[in-house]
Amino acid sequence: MQERKIKLVFSYRGTAYHGFQRQRVLPSVQEEMEKVLKRLVGHEAPLAVSGRTDAGVHARYQTAHFITTSNIPGERFVQAMNTFLPEDIVVLESKEMPFDFHARYDVVEKTYRYRILNQRQADPFLLDRAYWVRVPLQIEQMRAAAEHFIGTHDFTSFCSVRTHVDSKVRTIYEIRIDVEEREPYVKGQGQDIWLTFRGSGFLYNMVRMLTGALLEVGKGRWTPEYVKEMLASKSPSVRKVNVPPQGLYLWDVKYKE
Repeated sequence: MQERKIKLVFSYRGTAYHGFQRQRVLPSVQEEMEKVLKRLVGHEAPLAVSGRTDAGVHARYQTAHFITTSNIPGERFVQAMNTFLPEDIVVLESKEMPFDFHARYDVVEKTYRYRILNQRQADPFLLDRAYWVRVPLQIEQMRAAAEHFIGTHDFTSFCSVRTHVDSKVRTIYEIRIDVEEREPYVKGQGQDIWLTFRGSGFLYNMVRMLTGALLEVGKGRWTPEYVKEMLASKSPSVRKVNVPPQGLYLWDVKYKE
């Protein structure tokens, strides 16, 4: 039978999974999805994804493709997969694509968002979906520091030492910091702070480390100028702050037209 390439767009809550990528023992998003695909198409259908996410990281808009000899119409995989997937993984869109499409290599832009719960007390309903910071943050100082990351830079100082790629140069188009008041009529409620990072691509742990640096500035521990010096040093040994994964969301993935 003729092979076809199917693109999937899907969301997941990463709390229960040890990242997207299939693990030898631990649960993963990829394992759950490929198990369902095999049930539907009758053969192994490995997923090629736009990019992996770590344990505990969420995705609002993740993309992948697989190859199949099944004659199931491309758009029917939404309903078919959601029938069998766990409730914390949801397929939003599916369609047949030309064979030259690739879910990873055709990406031209990604957006990540990091959610900070900024208030004196924790919120038990957000324990796995936001990073709690109890001290008030200096938002304008954070915005000033973020300006140093905009543009094309070598981000060696802001990625994991386990990042093994030929180039650590990436382009960030926008960093936005939005502050939302949280239910002021509820005692103890503070602010939701969303950091949005939009760029050509990101290195391993890069968004979490950029967020960590901006939070150090927001707490008054670092200055925007110090962050600029960190970036310029291009040093893998520079002191880093890697914030927890539960506040991170893969928010959007864009492709060539």
